[in-house]
Amino acid sequence: MASPSKTAPNRGAIHPFDHKYGTDTGGYLGPEELVNGRRNDAHNYGYSAIAPSVFHEACTKWQETLPAVSGRIEAYTFVDVGTGKGRPLLLASELPFRKVIGVELSDELARIARQNLTRWSRLRQPRAKIRVVREDAMKFQWPRTPLLVYLYNPFACSLVEQMAENIAAASSQGSGLADLLYVNPTCADRLAAQGLFTRLWTGRIPMDAADQKADPYGTSSDLISIYRLIREHTR
Repeated sequence: MASPSKTAPNRGAIHPFDHKYGTDTGGYLGPEELVNGRRNDAHNYGYSAIAPSVFHEACTKWQETLPAVSGRIEAYTFVDVGTGKGRPLLLASELPFRKVIGVELSDELARIARQNLTRWSRLRQPRAKIRVVREDAMKFQWPRTPLLVYLYNPFACSLVEQMAENIAAASSQGSGLADLLYVNPTCADRLAAQGLFTRLWTGRIPMDAADQKADPYGTSSDLISIYRLIREHTR
């Protein structure tokens, strides 16, 4: 396993987002730092948060895929799987989602995420209700509403496949609408082979200058893929 300094040489940088809002959403935690003796600990891929500039553009790309007449963001529940410290929840709450939910296995990260939500709510006026669920994502009860599921390469591909099956099963009992916003999609081949979701868009989204300076990995862009549940799997 690569050392933390090689994996994330800028791991201690404080992001301008946290300077501005008094939150703690930045940094990098390796997989070994998130092990607490739980069943799926060994499958986690560590923690880092998406650059706000990339998140905003990725959400714009996703909204462009929605049907012009029936596609309303207000109908969708945003679910961040492996939310960590919760930065995507804060950013998503600026959009008029039906609900914003973070699912996190780590007690400590879930605690930090809730603290961040409290600070954020004092300074901003979220457009969506936000909550953090401290739970194994494989046991999460998926809402029956249309879903936008956000993934920042959270865990091993075997769990991504299981999660995709769980989403499809839940959607078949509900709206039948589920999309994935997948950052650093390392399990893309496995998703394609599974045949539950079709890929709508893939591309690299550049970070703005402030995000580049604070990025733990010292990178300047993120690869993003957008997937949509194939409707035949919801009948």
